[in-house]
Amino acid sequence: MKKSFLIILAAVAFVVTSCKKEVQVNPTGATVENNTNVAEDVQNPTTVNLADLPAAALNTINQYYESENIASYEIKTVPVIGKSYEVKFNDGAEVEFDDKGIWHEWKDAKGLPDGILPQKIKEYVTKNYANTFATSIDKEDKKIKVELASDIDLEFDANGNFVRIDK
Repeated sequence: MKKSFLIILAAVAFVVTSCKKEVQVNPTGATVENNTNVAEDVQNPTTVNLADLPAAALNTINQYYESENIASYEIKTVPVIGKSYEVKFNDGAEVEFDDKGIWHEWKDAKGLPDGILPQKIKEYVTKNYANTFATSIDKEDKKIKVELASDIDLEFDANGNFVRIDK
């Protein structure tokens, strides 16, 4: 009984301390911010700008997309893990950044921009799956997952060496 109570208490504490800030970008360039505490929805619209994002994330966005193409972004704060930033674009692309602004997940149904896939992975996909293209990449600690438009999921090690088809 005491153990169950502690687990429930820890879960409630986690939910109460997790928060999310969602920002929608209007066509005029103005943005509307919604702060959401998971335990209770609190919406506070205010004007903000893209300066909420880390400089490295802004540099990446500017390199591959027009900043006017940003539809919304979320800033998520999770205890122990820290902040993450998810940017969504009007054309459907999504990029997730860590707290330093380094991307770790990228999705674009039209195909990932040139330069996103590590060279070794790009060569593997071109050689073995010439009739398709990568639509997402997820960099994890020791592996990289790549999804192809043909609905094939590939797994590579951190150095870009093919490991297996992920089922």
